[in-house]
Amino acid sequence: MKNIKWNFIEYIFVRAIMAFINFFPITIATWIARRVGDILFLALAGRRKTAIGNLNIAFGSTKSNREKIRIALESFRNLTTSFMEFFRLPKFIKISEKHIRFQGAEHMDHAFARGKGFILAMCHLGPWEYMGLISYQKKYHTAILGRPIKNPYFYEWIKSLRRMMGLYYIDKDTGPKAIFSRLKKNYGVGIAIDQWAGNYGLWIDFFGRPTSTTAIPAEFAKRTNCALIPAYFVRVSSGEYEMHIEPEILPDKSDKNWVENATKKLNHLLEEKIRAYPEQWMWTHKRWKNKRHVI
Repeated sequence: MKNIKWNFIEYIFVRAIMAFINFFPITIATWIARRVGDILFLALAGRRKTAIGNLNIAFGSTKSNREKIRIALESFRNLTTSFMEFFRLPKFIKISEKHIRFQGAEHMDHAFARGKGFILAMCHLGPWEYMGLISYQKKYHTAILGRPIKNPYFYEWIKSLRRMMGLYYIDKDTGPKAIFSRLKKNYGVGIAIDQWAGNYGLWIDFFGRPTSTTAIPAEFAKRTNCALIPAYFVRVSSGEYEMHIEPEILPDKSDKNWVENATKKLNHLLEEKIRAYPEQWMWTHKRWKNKRHVI
C-alpha cells in the first residue's frame, strides 16, 4: 500500500512539473529541460561514470577526455529534453507534420506493399519516442514492443501517449505471440536494438568490443520472411526533427548465419549513426558488461 501511494505521489509530481515546463514555447521548454539535464549530470555520479566509461570504450583515444565529458553532459541534456518532448506530445502531435522530415520512407512503402509487415529496428537516439509518429502522419499500421516500468501510473501514462500516435502497444511479457499476429496483419513492429540483452543476446562487436546484442528483430524477420528496416530519429534543432529510414535488410535463406550477420549489420549501422550524433545517444545505459554478469 505504501509503494502504491508513493508511486502515485511521484506520478502527480512529475506530471505537474511537465505541465509547467510544457506551458512554455518549445525553445524555452528545451532550455529548462537542458538545465535539468545539467543538474542530473552533477547529481547522478554513477550514471555519469557509466556514460564516460562507455565513451572510453567507443572512442578510446580518438577523442580527448574533455570532449568525452562534453558528450556525456550533452547526452544527459538530450535525455531530459527527450522526456520533455514526449510528454509534450498532446500539444505537438497536431502540428508535427510541419516539424518532422522523413528520409527514406519509400523503404517502408516497399515493405508494406509485399504484405508481410516488417520489423523496425529502433534505438535510443534523439527523441526516440517520436518515431511512433510515422503511424500518425503516414497512417502506417505500426506496433511497438515495450517493457513495463516499476511505477504503474507512469506506465499507463506512457502507453496512453504511444496510443495517441496510433501505435498498437505490445507488452514485452506477451511479446512473441502478439508480434507474429501483427506481422500477419501487415504491421510494422518497432523493437529497440541498442540495449544489453543478457542471456538472450548474441555476443557481437559494438564499437569494437563484444557485448550481448538482441537478435530478436533478425529472428522474427527470418521466421516470417518480413523485411528488417533500421530507423533512427534525430533532433535537428529545438522543435525540428528528422527520421532516417535505411534500406531493407531482407532474409536470405541461403545464409545459415543470416540472423547473426543481420544483427552485426544493425550494430554497424547504429555505430555509424551514433558517430554522427554522439550527443543524442543514451550513453548512461550499461551497454557493455562481462559475461559473468549475464543472469
